[in-house]
Amino acid sequence: MLRRGVRAIAICVAVPVLMLAAVSCDRVGKSNKVTQPAAKAAFSYSQQIGWLHGPCLAIANANLAPGTPVALVITADPQKLGETRIQEKTTSPEVCKALMEGRAAMNAKPGMTFYQLEAGSVGPADMGFGIVNPPAKPSLVNGVAQVDLDQDGHGEVFSSCATTEGIRFAVWTDKAYQGDPRWSGYDYLDYEMTPTCR
Repeated sequence: MLRRGVRAIAICVAVPVLMLAAVSCDRVGKSNKVTQPAAKAAFSYSQQIGWLHGPCLAIANANLAPGTPVALVITADPQKLGETRIQEKTTSPEVCKALMEGRAAMNAKPGMTFYQLEAGSVGPADMGFGIVNPPAKPSLVNGVAQVDLDQDGHGEVFSSCATTEGIRFAVWTDKAYQGDPRWSGYDYLDYEMTPTCR
């Protein structure tokens, strides 16, 4: 009878001790795990690049929040760089020249969203590219903007040229007009121009 009592007490003591040890080992195992850094999201040319005309960015992304950083490549000769932020969505032709009468029907295509940029960051006649949340800042090399957007070891470059009625924008890898562009956009201006596109 005494042996049964001792055995019962031993079991009652041993079970909680074993459970506590198992929980402790589990916690130690979890705390010793090496956490892997989150993988960087791939750069999306279609969602992160747009063209601009004055302080208005046209881009195929309807989800940009106010304050989102934007790197600027102004397609002057030489090209110029700048930085700005998204201010708000807009449908105003006073803010966006691309939405003026005669232009809006061609420029405001389905899927295209227009954003007003921070005041003073872009001149009213400036044209070029807006790069949303760029993975690196563009730099100027001999008057040409370059940046490795998709982090593949090759720099992207930016070009613009005139068609008979607008400006064609394109992003290329390594050198403009070689191969297929990584991204392209078009600003319809609704007046005749001398074409310069190749």
